[in-house]
Amino acid sequence: MNIYALVSLLSSILCIFLANFIYYKNTKSKLNQLTALMCFMLAYLLFLEFGYRQAETYYVANLWYIGSFIWIISASLILHVVLVVTDRLNSENKLKILSLVYVPSIIVSIYFVISNLTSVNMVREYWGWTYSVQLNPLLFGLSDLWLTALIVTSLVLAYLHYRKSDTEERKLAKYLILGLSFTMAIGIATDVMSSFSIKIPETFYTAAVLGIALLCYGIVRYRLPQLTPAMAADEIVSAMSNFSVLIDNENRIKNVNSIGLKLLGYRKSEIYGKDMKMIFSEDLSAFKVYKATENCISNFETIMRAKDGKAIPVLMSIAPISYGSHKLGILCVGSDITKIRQKELHKNLLTQQIIERQETLLDLSQKDLSNMPEGLQKITEASFKTVNVDRVSIWLFDFDKTKIICQDCYDGKSHDQGLILEAAKYPRYFEAMKKFHNVTAANAQGYYYTSELNESYFKPNGICSLMDVPIWLEGELMGVLCHETFKTRHWKFEEQDFVASLANLISLGLEASKRKKAEEDLKASLKEKEILMKEIHHRAKNNLTIISSLLNLQSRHINDKEALGVFRESQNRARSMALIHEKLYRSDDLRKIDFGEYIRSLTIELFNSYRASQGIELNMDIDNIDLDINTAVPLALIVNEIVTNSLKYAFPDKKTGNVSVHFAKNSDEMQLIVEDNGIGFPGDLDFRNTNSLGMQLVTSLTDQIKGSIRLERDEGTKFIIDFKEKLYNN
Repeated sequence: MNIYALVSLLSSILCIFLANFIYYKNTKSKLNQLTALMCFMLAYLLFLEFGYRQAETYYVANLWYIGSFIWIISASLILHVVLVVTDRLNSENKLKILSLVYVPSIIVSIYFVISNLTSVNMVREYWGWTYSVQLNPLLFGLSDLWLTALIVTSLVLAYLHYRKSDTEERKLAKYLILGLSFTMAIGIATDVMSSFSIKIPETFYTAAVLGIALLCYGIVRYRLPQLTPAMAADEIVSAMSNFSVLIDNENRIKNVNSIGLKLLGYRKSEIYGKDMKMIFSEDLSAFKVYKATENCISNFETIMRAKDGKAIPVLMSIAPISYGSHKLGILCVGSDITKIRQKELHKNLLTQQIIERQETLLDLSQKDLSNMPEGLQKITEASFKTVNVDRVSIWLFDFDKTKIICQDCYDGKSHDQGLILEAAKYPRYFEAMKKFHNVTAANAQGYYYTSELNESYFKPNGICSLMDVPIWLEGELMGVLCHETFKTRHWKFEEQDFVASLANLISLGLEASKRKKAEEDLKASLKEKEILMKEIHHRAKNNLTIISSLLNLQSRHINDKEALGVFRESQNRARSMALIHEKLYRSDDLRKIDFGEYIRSLTIELFNSYRASQGIELNMDIDNIDLDINTAVPLALIVNEIVTNSLKYAFPDKKTGNVSVHFAKNSDEMQLIVEDNGIGFPGDLDFRNTNSLGMQLVTSLTDQIKGSIRLERDEGTKFIIDFKEKLYNN
């Protein structure tokens, strides 16, 4: 390797070092980026020079030389750097100027390669291979002329900038002029000496390294921030994660970062230089801007206007931008709070919906729904308005339950009725209604349990989504309350719970209607008293069920766990009393019930309520014993409290275990035993003297039935209650 090739290689390495050095001094500066690119391009050309200088053959040297076809583009890049330094590029003229600078150079470079005009008479000199005579001297001369024009233009612009600048910018311009002048002088000297047949190695690229080094030093040493869109975007605005707007002291928009442009929907050319009122609402008063320019940071909420006229709520801070004692403008930084406002609106809407549903239930519960079909029309109208659907309908089975008949269908305009469907054609639908207690489908035509209604009902009526809940009467499915939409809709749990309460009101209305008819039919009947008593018990059961449903509805909006537990226990107590009245209603003797059957139903329901079926086993040893209502009610509450206590506290952390209930009669004395093999009742706690409402009820109710209670703690917890049935006067 000759010494001249080595100089080219070392110069190439030096350019790579300069490129990294200047780029990482300020990675966001456009000037630093362009200078680094220019260094990399010069490093490439120097490496090619190294290649063809130390090539072994003419062919290899020519290939290396062809690769340097971009040499004229490097001159365009030099002029681009000068334009950035002198601030002669703005958003309006940038594209036109850069096209004039780069397009001719790119065309010449491409033409050199395509026409193979870079094939020259390569000759070997003492410094290595070099070119001699071009095959197209005219084109080569024009390219030299264009190169000279680019360098001269760069020098002139740098000199003009030097004359009008002051302080540090003037020093930067000086280093720029020195670098360009030195590089151009070396290039001219080389060409002049070559024209006189003086054989010296080409040193233009090597001289350019020194020129670029001077420029890099000037940029690092003397390039200071100015209040321009380029510098603000590079040094300040581009680093912000929120939107930012830069406004000068004449209230003109100087810069908006990319996040702000995306938020507002503008392009840079549409917004730069315009008055700030273009994007800010009137509540950004002149006072706030004045306070910002007086070195006061102001924080506030305001409205920004997008290009399409959309109002965007923002949380914004404004602060002054100064250079020494000179106030240059203000910087507005903020964030879009549209989603926050939407969440607040959604929360308020949800609260309003809850209140509206509760008011609707309260209003309907106070109305006389026994008068059919007027009562059903009141329910469909109220539900249509509250749930906001396209149709609400109530369907009831005929006497033998072979057909289901539409009793009322309301679409917001009119009521319709009379449509009949054969129940036997839709077994999956009614199976789901009994199994799941409601059927909801966002796509009813594609849902397994409802698709069998497509041809006969959904498609003719354009039904897409549905929410159907059963109507129960005396433990039997009597009909369905349907809510339907013509578009896809996902049903919320709160909506399902509300509609279930409406179905209970319909059941009450049907019961009331049936009761009225029964009262009229039984006025002349000898069994009027017995039937009326059954109706009373049944209504008491339904009223307690409604209370339980209302407690359940209200509990869904309680976050406090302790309060939620109180609601749940109250709900279970209401259920246990409702079950007593249900058993009485079905009993032949209105004063006595089969208490053994009652205990089985109650304990199974409590297990389902606390979801204890997995891991906890229920054992029952219960005799069928008829008890008077006055003994059965307090004893039912005792069973409810002790079993609930076991399910809640005996098996923490989902432990497995057993809960056993024993009820038997020996002569005239009866015994109730409830035990579990859980963690046991606390040894230091007296169950007769505790703050627990449940234990207080157990001891008080035991005294009420004149019984005795004792607690055994050997294995878990075991309550034993002995009592005799008290005889009551009719």
